[in-house]
Amino acid sequence: MGKIWLHIGSPKTGTTSLQNFLNDNAQVLRDTGRMNFMTTGRAHIAHNQLAASARTGNATVLMEDMLREADGAPEVTHVASSEMLFNLHTARKLSGAAPEEFKQRTKVICYIRRQDSYLEALYKQLLKNSRIPPDRQAFLDDAKRRLHYLHTFNTYAEMFGEENIIVRPFGPKWLVDGDVVRDFAHHLGMPITRDLRVMEGFSNKTFSAEMSELLSLMGERTDFNTREVIRELIALNHPGTIKSRDVFSRSERLGLMQQVTRENRRLVKRFMPDCKDFFQTKDLENEETALSTEDQLSSQLADRAAATEALMIAMGNLQARRKQEAELAAEATELPAPSPANDALEEDLAPPTWYREIYPGGDKRGWFHSHGTYAASFVERDPDQLVVSFDNLSQAGNDAYAREPWAQKFCADRGYSHLGVYAQEPTWFRDADLIAHLEELRDQGFFKGFKKVAFVGTSMGAFGALTFSSLAPGATVVAFSPQTTLDEKKVRWEQRFAKGRAADWSLPYSDAAKQIKAASQVYVIYDHFHEGDRKHVDRLKGRNVVHLKGAGLGHKSALVLSRMNVLKDVMEGAVAGTLTELDFYRAIRARKDIYLYRQAMESYLTERGKADRAERFANAFKKRRRLQSA
Repeated sequence: MGKIWLHIGSPKTGTTSLQNFLNDNAQVLRDTGRMNFMTTGRAHIAHNQLAASARTGNATVLMEDMLREADGAPEVTHVASSEMLFNLHTARKLSGAAPEEFKQRTKVICYIRRQDSYLEALYKQLLKNSRIPPDRQAFLDDAKRRLHYLHTFNTYAEMFGEENIIVRPFGPKWLVDGDVVRDFAHHLGMPITRDLRVMEGFSNKTFSAEMSELLSLMGERTDFNTREVIRELIALNHPGTIKSRDVFSRSERLGLMQQVTRENRRLVKRFMPDCKDFFQTKDLENEETALSTEDQLSSQLADRAAATEALMIAMGNLQARRKQEAELAAEATELPAPSPANDALEEDLAPPTWYREIYPGGDKRGWFHSHGTYAASFVERDPDQLVVSFDNLSQAGNDAYAREPWAQKFCADRGYSHLGVYAQEPTWFRDADLIAHLEELRDQGFFKGFKKVAFVGTSMGAFGALTFSSLAPGATVVAFSPQTTLDEKKVRWEQRFAKGRAADWSLPYSDAAKQIKAASQVYVIYDHFHEGDRKHVDRLKGRNVVHLKGAGLGHKSALVLSRMNVLKDVMEGAVAGTLTELDFYRAIRARKDIYLYRQAMESYLTERGKADRAERFANAFKKRRRLQSA
């Protein structure tokens, strides 16, 4: 029987480095019979599906599947890893669902920081991702609930047995060779050999608290991509911007640790008897190391000055680079199309922004797959939210080198993980290879690896979002002016999109009206005066369908919202599942100032034989615009 090792984090203890090592070497480890980085429950590099299924009450089936995978190679050590499992509520849910055989065959390993160090690292991480405001006291008040480790370990011990719980202190002093990967391998009895790929000396840069707070404000109030700025700052390595132990005062840190002194003693006695000094706070109790209030203020001011200077330099460098890239692109458009022997011209153009994140020197993981006339790219940014987007008709056939998927900037600016589906032909994603690829992702648990999934698109892309949403039950759908199918047997009245109607509608997922039942919410944004769009929307039935009607939006509903500067707000609310009809109607009030709105309304009035009203409407529109510009 194959033994299963469950690595449960905790956060900020090198989990990503460890998972990358296991993922990068998965094939070599499996082929040499040393270890199997389990595929069951894993999306990309983490087994977050196990934690998610525990919370939804579906973990028993998944753990039985993990046992079957382990039985396939009984002589090999099997490993699963997810820091989402380091949670008391999740541990209790998992315990109630675990089959007896799973309990008997599993060992748990976890790395932990001293609590004050953990909260500091967490504060800076959340700031960088713009997930909290720069308010140290508010964070401290809320984060005290994260101090308690013991109950979680006790729960796992009840499940797997105390002797099968290994708790390791995180830090160079405590780890084998000062490295979490080598420490992990040591405890599993697996030597690090030359055939394994290891990122030597890799560590995340720890920005000062002042720099982290400035990054949070920048991400909230500017259109700069925070991750690009962070990469620039790391390369810049400005003095005074890399710093630790500067979020909380010495007395605050000591107060935090005193709250869990007794609990930590019990934790050490039961799970870490060889690490008795790990939670000691002599560094905080030494009066000689304490700075005076005046010295603390002086240090903070110096850190703020250094952070401000570095941030200005980094943002200036990025602006200069953008200008240079724009000039290169503009020059390229003035040149004749390059011949096959002159491909160097295209190589000079800037690559797409998503590629800069996942190329070998990027800081994200992802992939690109080509399926002939279709393609898909994935950038992993946030395990909480995945957005799946589909090209619209105007993007089909775009052969630009810097090709971006629909909603790329929207996802990147918000840190959402993003799967973008590209189309080179207007055939409404009627492609067997593409469909097989998306189904393969489903079968591998890709979509289940995220807490929330949203499918988005407009027109042809909205059809893709609607129809493929069934691959991820519980997903949210955001569809602008969608079609439900172009199968002439089902929508005989549809005379638009000739190339789309000529596509192969015998393939699966050809009727979006049948694919949305498992979605949690389906936001449909459309103009109910537009007869063609309204007929498609009328085919969408179910309590999960949210109708967001906008008279005068026409078929270009997303474009009109963009012209009003409200598209991002509407998208963000819909992706989060919090958008209400009232929010939407308030957002589109300004459409009366958009020329596309005037065109649509004039067309509707004229088609209904009300040319005189159309003329009065046009005159009123012109008068309003004159008054606004006066």
